[in-house]
Amino acid sequence: MEETKTIGNDNAGASVDAHIGAEVTDSSVSAGAGASAEARASVENENQIGDVTISQEAHANAEVHAEAGAEAGWDGRNASASVGAEVGASAEVGASNSVTYGGVTNTTEVKATAETKAYIGASGQIGKDGAEAHAGAIAGASVGVEASNGAYDNKGNGAEAGAGVSVGAQVGVEAGGGATMNNGVATVGVGGELALGLGVDVDLSVSVDTKPAQVFVEDKANVVAKETTKAANTVTSGVSSAASSVKKKANPKNWF
Repeated sequence: MEETKTIGNDNAGASVDAHIGAEVTDSSVSAGAGASAEARASVENENQIGDVTISQEAHANAEVHAEAGAEAGWDGRNASASVGAEVGASAEVGASNSVTYGGVTNTTEVKATAETKAYIGASGQIGKDGAEAHAGAIAGASVGVEASNGAYDNKGNGAEAGAGVSVGAQVGVEAGGGATMNNGVATVGVGGELALGLGVDVDLSVSVDTKPAQVFVEDKANVVAKETTKAANTVTSGVSSAASSVKKKANPKNWF
């Protein structure tokens, strides 16, 4: 089941969207919801002054969104579940000015952007392939500006120069761990990531091959079984000999 609702008019430069959905199968369930809003505005102008054509343009765009979802299921070997949510917003503004004279157009453009985002999520699994779990949260923001200037003739000949700078920051943490058993090899691992501008990763995994221990136990079990059988045969033989001796003494002339 999924339902989507959109409100707004693209020509008016604004829209709002919301959606919600759920799904159920024989082995899984999932649900999600989200919403977003966007606004746009732009304006253009052109003037002719003698042989000179002057054109200007300016625009602004902004959006915000949010998403969340959850899922759980069984694949025949493992049971798993996950959840996650994200929110974000961005904005961009720009302007340009063009002057055309004698077949040559000179254009100057500037633009600025800003963006923020945050995410949080977790997942886990347990089953025949082992157990594991992960969780994390990340938040970041960035801003940037660009500017350029170019001059071209009506045949496309010309040149352009530009410059830009952006600054961003991000902070987050992610951690996880698990244990698996594959062909007699047991592995236990933990991992983590700390992001603060740059990133720092920490991962640790230890694997132990249990097959030698299994072989050792099997060999010892076989030895014990053999010795037990040997002892049982010895006892049986002794009992048989004793019974035969008693029979001979009780029936020396083989009367029965």
